[in-house]
Amino acid sequence: MLQAFAVAAFVLPTDTVIRVIGAQGYVASLIAMLLLAAWIVTAIFGYHDPLHTRYPIRGALALMWICTLLSYAAMPFYVPDESQRLGAGRWLMLWAGTSGVVLVAAEHLRSMRDVHRVVRVIVWGGAFSGFIAVFQFWLHWDLKPYLRQLLVGFERNGDYSGFQGRDALVRVTGMANHPIEFGVVAGMLLPLAIWLGLYGRQRSALRRWLPLVLIGMCIPMSVSRSAILASVTSVGVLVVALPVAERARVILFTPVAVVGVFASTPGYLRTMYGLFTAGSTDPSVANRLNNYPRVLAAVQAHPWLGAGGGTDIQTDLTKVLDNQYLKSAIELGLVGVLALILYLVVPMIAMVQVAVKARDPEFRALCAALAGAALAAAVASYTFDSFSFAQFASVHALVVGLCGTCWLHAHRPPSSS
Repeated sequence: MLQAFAVAAFVLPTDTVIRVIGAQGYVASLIAMLLLAAWIVTAIFGYHDPLHTRYPIRGALALMWICTLLSYAAMPFYVPDESQRLGAGRWLMLWAGTSGVVLVAAEHLRSMRDVHRVVRVIVWGGAFSGFIAVFQFWLHWDLKPYLRQLLVGFERNGDYSGFQGRDALVRVTGMANHPIEFGVVAGMLLPLAIWLGLYGRQRSALRRWLPLVLIGMCIPMSVSRSAILASVTSVGVLVVALPVAERARVILFTPVAVVGVFASTPGYLRTMYGLFTAGSTDPSVANRLNNYPRVLAAVQAHPWLGAGGGTDIQTDLTKVLDNQYLKSAIELGLVGVLALILYLVVPMIAMVQVAVKARDPEFRALCAALAGAALAAAVASYTFDSFSFAQFASVHALVVGLCGTCWLHAHRPPSSS
């Protein structure tokens, strides 16, 4: 079921939904909520014991739920309109699906072989998104409209075209809904793709390294600062934990990859240099700064529990915050921001702790790759409203769940590992 969820998140467009359910009615979300139901059933019938299966990541998830429910309970006092009530319902469904993925991945992947299988599917899913992006970027042809036709009974939710200009370059989305989401997800998957390439020796070199090439190509094709920040963060954490020989291979290959990007994408260096040096003159940066007074006023109006998760709905694009922490401050209050930070950071801290103590180089590298992916998500959440994007939420839930199962594997008695 986890592999089916990963395939759905990357292969089936997340902007195509069952209309009666709404924005959370895409296939991956439906599977995620089914996973939560399966986890509850297995707990009720004794197939596993959640009371004695304890790990810090589940505590961070529980704290997010507490803040979400308290904010939802307080929401009627702020007289929400119909769209805000629907947004609050979508927020609850998002966390129901996220919980299903996290809990099942953490508590039901009980062998490293199962972990390998799930990681492999996630990485190949990212590679498929990169493959689609190649056609979008170079040929301006998109496969997603044809994939939508396969989903009988589903309707498209939104009208984003999949292409966006930035200077002389075309930004593409792959199988994501926005170039920033596309680039950030690729940045989160890079260390996992490197790990598979280094340690999946039972497979041919082509099958080991092709996903890394396709995922790596997503970074320049997204033309996104967030993608570069996510990539540098995630790969940097992995490199620190690698053995000397593997670390040298990654470091030596990096300049080659960078030169390849600049050579194959004319104008990319000039565009990215302009984006990073524009400062407050950049329209997107200026828009963020202009929204700070609105955020401050909203937080002052309801500082502790916010106005309700999912209620900050903006049809005016100049009001979009592009910052998950600020969005959560409005919706969940200051308590919710703290819970969000813990939810994003605790998996990374847990994996660092496990990696430091791990003796097996392969397992240590896997923990470092997951820590890098989790930290990249935390960093990128400052540069875009991450949980408003379905594919990011899906991939992050898988990463968090894998962090949980690696933590349990490291703390499980040797006889039961």
